[in-house]
Amino acid sequence: MKDLECQIVSNQMVCEDTYLLQACCDFESWKPGQFVMVRINDSFEPFLRRPLGILAYHESKLELLYKVVGDGTRCLSLKKPGEIIAVLGPLGNGFRIPAGDEQVTYVAGGAGLPPILALAEHIKKGTLIIGARTRSNMPLLTRIQSITGVETLIVTDDGSIGPKALAADILEEVIQDSHLPGIVYACGPPAMLKKTALISQAKGLACQVSLEERMACGFGVCTGCIVATKSGNQRVCREGPVFEAAQIRWS
Repeated sequence: MKDLECQIVSNQMVCEDTYLLQACCDFESWKPGQFVMVRINDSFEPFLRRPLGILAYHESKLELLYKVVGDGTRCLSLKKPGEIIAVLGPLGNGFRIPAGDEQVTYVAGGAGLPPILALAEHIKKGTLIIGARTRSNMPLLTRIQSITGVETLIVTDDGSIGPKALAADILEEVIQDSHLPGIVYACGPPAMLKKTALISQAKGLACQVSLEERMACGFGVCTGCIVATKSGNQRVCREGPVFEAAQIRWS
């Protein structure tokens, strides 16, 4: 974990209210599923850092895909190339890499795309299911569909691209004929994660989920991002954000 000052290279809107930020950075290593805590300004506004999943890191360039949902991310969206942000990370535990014979399925919904896309680009195999409200809420479509070795299935709430369905709705169809050991990776809204976990369990597949919770510190001190598991309360920032789905006590 490092606390680094990073110079922004680009910060562009890639779909409705969603931005792709690239910044010069100096991490030693990272795993898909990990995140960073971003300090946007040196002033007291916004006071807290913002947790953002790592989309990619290569050739000393960090990529963050984020949606404007409040004052902090709105301030971040106004940052220009050449400006400086402070990045603390990489933080948390990432996804486990599948064994060579495991069938891989990814499920991403809403703002849950960054860690799943990061993993798919790293593994380069499997089927990627993505759900969005409409076509205008689907970022980086060309990049997603060009991942070598990964089949992409897109669904939307209104049917503006792909079938009119939810991401978890077609998971069962994708995995129903599998006779191989497999693993499902998922990130998105809680209801989607719960349904994905139940379907995976019924099919006898391993399932890892990346959870999203409000965070103040990002490394386990404030205990503000607790999730209930079968082993007791766990901190999403420290023991997560990636958990075995079977260990979560779904509400």
